[in-house]
This record gives sequence, C-alpha cells and structure tokens, in this order.
Amino acid sequence: MYRITRTGNSEYDEKKSRFLGYVLDVSSPEEASNQINALRKEHYNARHVCFAWQIDGVLRSSDDGEPQGTAGHPIADVLTHRELEHCLIAVVRYFGGTLLGTGGLTRAYSTAASEAVDDAILMEILKGFPLSVTLDYNDYGKAGYFFNEKKIPQTGIEYGSAVTVHLMVPSDLKALTDKQLAEITAGKASPEWGDEVSYGLVDEEVISLS
Repeated sequence: MYRITRTGNSEYDEKKSRFLGYVLDVSSPEEASNQINALRKEHYNARHVCFAWQIDGVLRSSDDGEPQGTAGHPIADVLTHRELEHCLIAVVRYFGGTLLGTGGLTRAYSTAASEAVDDAILMEILKGFPLSVTLDYNDYGKAGYFFNEKKIPQTGIEYGSAVTVHLMVPSDLKALTDKQLAEITAGKASPEWGDEVSYGLVDEEVISLS
C-alpha cells in the first residue's frame, strides 16, 4: 500500500466540461469529509464534487448526482488499483452543456483521478520493528556492513565508549538481524526491540506512520 506525501492535481476537459482532480492524504473519515466540504465551498459553481476515499481498509465513494456508477466507482477503482491508503481522491466537474453518456463520464472521472495521482508523490507503507543495540566499535563496523547490505535504515546513532545505533528493521528481516547480531558479537549484544509499526521512507529518512 501507498500513502500520499505531496498532494496531486489534474485538469481534464471533455466536450467543454472541466474535470478537476485532487488527491489528498487524510487521517480519518472526518478529515475526508472536511476536505470534500472545502472543495464544495471553493467550487460553489461546480455541478458535481464526486469522490472516493480509503482509510484503514474502509472504502467509500459518491457519484454526487451523476448517473450511478459513472463517477464514484471509477475514482474508487483508481484508489484500489494504485493501492492507496489514507487517501481521498475528489473530482470536481464543471458542466459544459453537452451530455457525455455513461461511458464518457466514466472515462473522464477515471482519467482526472488517475492524472491527479500521477501528479502526487507516493510513499510505500512498510512494516518494521524499531531496534536499539549497543556495540563496540569493531562489532559496529561488522554490523554496519550487514545493515547497509540489507538496506536497513538507521534512525539515530550515539558515540561514546561504545556505539548505540537505532534502526528500523523491516519485519521480514527481524529474525535474520537477531541472528547476525548474535554471530557478530558472539552473543554479547542485547538488542532492544520495539513493537511492530508502520513506516515509510522519503529520501532514505524513516517517516513513522503509527
């Protein structure tokens, strides 16, 4: 799954109707509702504000007066196809005076939604365990090679008589990391593991999502 880290926008014209796409990160149904109401207020002359959102696996959509299945459903299809979570996609339609038919409406809403997602920046949602471990400098050199090889991101480091390193270990590497640390330190390491969390990576920086 993916989350939005930068909003996206689009504009699609079809037979003088304008379709304005918006993709936003939302933390709750209430926030999604507030964003939809803000778009309705901003575009008070628009004929329709159709949308779909997905939050914690719950998917909702609305045709907002368009023929059933021609707006909310194609927008929701973009959400699920692109594997977006905690995401709202809204498409504002300014009617151009010409009826588009069900096929034309479906294509227009799908295109506006998809192009808005293309304009956004996405972050993959990952699962991992926070880890803190103190190592002597020699062992840290060996462990650091393993962390780099497996692309395990560091979230902090403290230097003193020994090195304490903080990491976010992907869930599928937890057992291997425990095994490697035990081998590298001959069983001396005492890794401190946190509970599993959701996180993302932006320019190799860990972004907590839990």
